[in-house]
Amino acid sequence: MTATERDLLRALALMCYQYIGNERGVDHECIGAGEAAVDQLVKFGVLEPAPRGGLWTPAVHALMD
Repeated sequence: MTATERDLLRALALMCYQYIGNERGVDHECIGAGEAAVDQLVKFGVLEPAPRGGLWTPAVHALMD
């Protein structure tokens, strides 16, 4: 992953946490943009799939440091 990709992924995770998430995970609330964001965070291992969203994985800590 390039530095730019890492920065973009970090920004996406921060936005999800702030607007549709909490310390446990993300609930995309059936909003299309939220669903797409969750899909990408799952793809990169930052979230583990869960109904209507995902749960943060330990990888989120490495991403946020």
